[in-house]
Amino acid sequence: MDRIISSFRKAASRIVWAYSVCVVILALGSYAIGGNVAPKNIFILTWMYLCFIVINTVILSLDGIKSWERLPYLIKRLVAMPFLMGVAVAGIMNLGEIKNNYRTNLAITVVFFGVIYIIASTVAYVFEKKQTDKMNDALMAFQKEIAKEDE
Repeated sequence: MDRIISSFRKAASRIVWAYSVCVVILALGSYAIGGNVAPKNIFILTWMYLCFIVINTVILSLDGIKSWERLPYLIKRLVAMPFLMGVAVAGIMNLGEIKNNYRTNLAITVVFFGVIYIIASTVAYVFEKKQTDKMNDALMAFQKEIAKEDE
């Protein structure tokens, strides 16, 4: 249970910035076209946010399982992508109330989400790798220090 709670906190903190940016973009877009932000749109964004948190909580909770832990980072992200993409596409298509050219708009949404997802995953991987490398360097320095003391 502790793993699920910590995974939920970690997932919520990772996704809250995206939710905030989406609300700001929605508000600016509505202001630019002279409209109002409909409460329905905020509910759709909140639904998407909660679904993303649940999916990411499950994925982060899987990190304790040995067979999942051994998978490369890229494979883990590709396994999660269809679930996240399904929520994003369903939310965006309802957010814009797109009726005409449904297939074209669906394709654009899928491609746009895929590109954003890959970029975000790459950035997250670089930051994670940088942190891991820093920790490994500190561990190596500590081991050298202990080896010198043993001599």
